Amino acid sequence: MPDKILNLVNGIRAQLLDDCIDRNEIPNADNADIWIINNDKAWNVKIFLTSLIRHPDPKVFLKPVFLQKDLKKTYKEYKNYNLKHLCDGYIKELDIQNKIPSIRFILNFIKNISASVSFSEDDLLKKTLMYYYSRNKDIEFYESAASLSGYSYPRIEAYYDGGTEAYVKGRDLLNGAYKSDLLRRNYVDTSHICKKCHSGFLNYREECPKCKHHNLQARVLIHHFRCAYVATETKFWQGERMVCPKCSMELRNLGVDYDKPGKVFYCLNDTCKNEFQKPLIGVHCINCKNEQAPSELNLEKIYNYELTQKAISEIFN
Repeated sequence: MPDKILNLVNGIRAQLLDDCIDRNEIPNADNADIWIINNDKAWNVKIFLTSLIRHPDPKVFLKPVFLQKDLKKTYKEYKNYNLKHLCDGYIKELDIQNKIPSIRFILNFIKNISASVSFSEDDLLKKTLMYYYSRNKDIEFYESAASLSGYSYPRIEAYYDGGTEAYVKGRDLLNGAYKSDLLRRNYVDTSHICKKCHSGFLNYREECPKCKHHNLQARVLIHHFRCAYVATETKFWQGERMVCPKCSMELRNLGVDYDKPGKVFYCLNDTCKNEFQKPLIGVHCINCKNEQAPSELNLEKIYNYELTQKAISEIFN
């Protein structure tokens, strides 16, 4: 049964999409002006939106597509799918009144494109420029636990399969457009990522400088004022009393008899047992398990991008 087509305000025809999303079947783009997703299966919606983004026909990949706000709570559990960033966002109860100017602009833009135009995999940049021009939007990053580095350009990364490919090729596309003066970039943040796989999911931990083991124990240092003896706290305890191992005097009051000038680390590796004051900092990549020093991490600058006048000229050529 075909998904329902409704006549909304200002003559806008909307098609409610449900069954076709379960089948990942793209409807005829000429049947309606906009598509409204009416399916509560977040994974199916993500697959469908990805298919739209990758489609070669401008009538499809530029089609205004909205999510039903009633389904926002259902999708919230799957926040890492970035559904609202793969389409034109949410509408409430089929109310598109405040969306009409942007919808009209998009529809006119699609109409002005030659009917014979079709895009191949090598035209991803032009597809990207056309989409963001039609939306009058900048290309912005979003923080996402589902992305490889923790920073994502969801719509651009949807062109590719796999986290690493999406990261590398998506950044290459944006950087290439910037170098070609098609995009202007604005700095937003700095990220440190794995030198091997580009992941931003890293575990920083203290390590023994001798054996590189990371099972360490911090031990408080005690400085006895009277005899100037310094050792770890455990060496002073005799039962419930603190007694100096050097001069046998009992230590009663912190700040009067002794102080705590710092701490040392003890390596719990049975083959090492090294004691030291300054541990190394090691970085373990959660994604690829690679071990590296902080100085070996790749530094990535995070940018938002906006179309240049040259890009707009390219779109209409």
